[in-house]
Amino acid sequence: MVDTLPQNGVLRVVPEGALQRFEARQAAEKRKAEDELKLSQVATTNLAGYIRSQFEMMKNHRNSQSGWSERMAEALRTFNGVYSSKKLSEIEKFGGSQIYARITAAKCRGASSLLRDVYLQADRPWGLDPGPDPALPPNIMNSIQQLLRVEVATMEASGQQVDPTAMRDRMNGLMTAARQAAKKKAAAQAKIAEDKIDEYLVEGNFYKALAEFIADLPIFPFACIKGPVVRIVPSLNWENGTAISTPRPRMFWERVSPFDLWWTPGAGDIENASIIERSRLSRADLNDLLDLPGYDQKEIRAVLDEYGRGGISDNWDATDSERAVNESRENPMMNQSGMITCLEFNGNVQGRMLLEQGMDAKLIPDGLRDYMVQAWLIGQHVIKVQLSPSPRKRHNYFITSFEKMPGTPVGNGLTDIIADLQEGANSTLRALMNNMAIASGPQVMVNDSKLSSGEDADDMYPWKRWHFEDDPVNGTAQVPISFFQPNSIAQELLTVYDKLNAMADDMSAIPRYLQGQSAGGAGRTSSGLAMLMGNASKILQAVAANIDRDVFDPLLTALYDIIMMTDNSGLLTGEESVRVMGVTVAIQRETQRSRQLEFLQITANPIDTAIMGPEGRAQVLRTVSEGIGMPGAEIIPSDDVLKERQQQASQAAQAAAQAQGNQAPKGGNVTGDAGPRVNITGGPQ
Repeated sequence: MVDTLPQNGVLRVVPEGALQRFEARQAAEKRKAEDELKLSQVATTNLAGYIRSQFEMMKNHRNSQSGWSERMAEALRTFNGVYSSKKLSEIEKFGGSQIYARITAAKCRGASSLLRDVYLQADRPWGLDPGPDPALPPNIMNSIQQLLRVEVATMEASGQQVDPTAMRDRMNGLMTAARQAAKKKAAAQAKIAEDKIDEYLVEGNFYKALAEFIADLPIFPFACIKGPVVRIVPSLNWENGTAISTPRPRMFWERVSPFDLWWTPGAGDIENASIIERSRLSRADLNDLLDLPGYDQKEIRAVLDEYGRGGISDNWDATDSERAVNESRENPMMNQSGMITCLEFNGNVQGRMLLEQGMDAKLIPDGLRDYMVQAWLIGQHVIKVQLSPSPRKRHNYFITSFEKMPGTPVGNGLTDIIADLQEGANSTLRALMNNMAIASGPQVMVNDSKLSSGEDADDMYPWKRWHFEDDPVNGTAQVPISFFQPNSIAQELLTVYDKLNAMADDMSAIPRYLQGQSAGGAGRTSSGLAMLMGNASKILQAVAANIDRDVFDPLLTALYDIIMMTDNSGLLTGEESVRVMGVTVAIQRETQRSRQLEFLQITANPIDTAIMGPEGRAQVLRTVSEGIGMPGAEIIPSDDVLKERQQQASQAAQAAAQAQGNQAPKGGNVTGDAGPRVNITGGPQ
């Protein structure tokens, strides 16, 4: 299909694809103008205007030369193996191959694989430690004092002299034993609480969000995970074969695309920055919000009325269109799905604005102070605003980078680290393909002036007869058609490409044998390959440290705070502390397991068994079995069962000894008469 567009009095022929892009651009510009007109007709509140001004400031900085919007777009192109439009036009102008060497994508997949081995295995990369010195209950202290008084009274009644030093030592011994028992009980309680917290994480899709976060981390300059976010969701129960749906609050975690996040440009630490997240809602989502407490129903109905079925997508960014293409989604500028853009603001706002918004004056005692709030803005309508529920006054966005840069939340991904090598590999591979294509057959030189009329020099096939005319000056000395073979430099280009690949291994610290390729050298043996892969895992210790410090530690602490504020079961005491072990798992997993097995073998002797006792040996067996992925708690009996078995064995031994003692000697005299006594010489006395 070919259409025409008028231009300066002439007809310009436009290909079908260009015509569709032109019409789409025209429709998008018309829609944007209509949205801006609607926004200009809506009364702007101070809070809505403040949030919008903050968003424009953050967006302008991110799109500037010192920002990172173009870096994210380039990272997504690199991972997908797509050239930018500018680069593609240069390649098309040259007429060469458009092949793309996806070295960076392979490195990103390898890095994600290593990180998944650390954070998404059966071993939890985190734990919960009890308090270092749990307080003794008052009844225990009273029991110890009562026991000492009884012992003193017993000694005095028997006429023994009471030694104050001995009694003090006795008191210290009892206190030490009580503290050890309290620590053991606190550790068991912390283990139960840890399992309960993990249930919250599993129920809230935390590990699914973590897997997506790990996939983002090596690609983009930063990755983000958000949560916990409390949502009211239906809980389905069955009673007598009837489904009963009951709404209840649940905590959720989710991965946030780096393209949908903006924050204060001058912030050096993400904890101190105001953050705006852009999300897209459907009309059904807004209808569900009408039934939830805390949302402004009047503002939500105004949004549903003003934007009708057409939706609104006014918060555009420079990379939105290209991002939509690379993610195989609808271009938001078209918005045929009728989605409604919402901005979620997390930051400090002056109390005066909050009072003007209609917040309770009891919550805002000072209009000149700033308060940490969460607010949701659609167009010029603030559909909800609330004070931050976090007692630490911290937003629930947790961000880190594959390679951290001091003084800024934005670091480097693998796409940034090996960008030059990726560009060099692309150039080399394109040159290789072009050279192989040119050198695949002979080049033909044709003297068109000597060809007979009607002879087609472009038509070539085997055993073709060529007709040409004599040159009246030179006769037939000059051959009208000749051939030559272009030189192939494929081997040299392959050598360069392999060298660039090896340099990418060194720069990224993600060797090729992680993707199943041959390692060569020491990697030709199983033990050598295991050693190489162990070294590769150690390289990611810095990345694991970033995740531990910037994501797991504050995220689990925030979850701990919410449980402490909402749970009345006494699950947590407030003295526990979160322990993150991602780096430890990355470093010590294989080493720790091998050392556990060695310890198990070394202590398998009567002396060590007597020292540890059955309970100690059982604990060693539980630790080793859990380390190799077996359910140690189910295989090894508990301490109570072992004590019961010991008591049964002791009772059985006593019964056997008693029975043996009561058994008469064979041929003995049961009357008590020992018979004639015999001296040592054997003669009768």
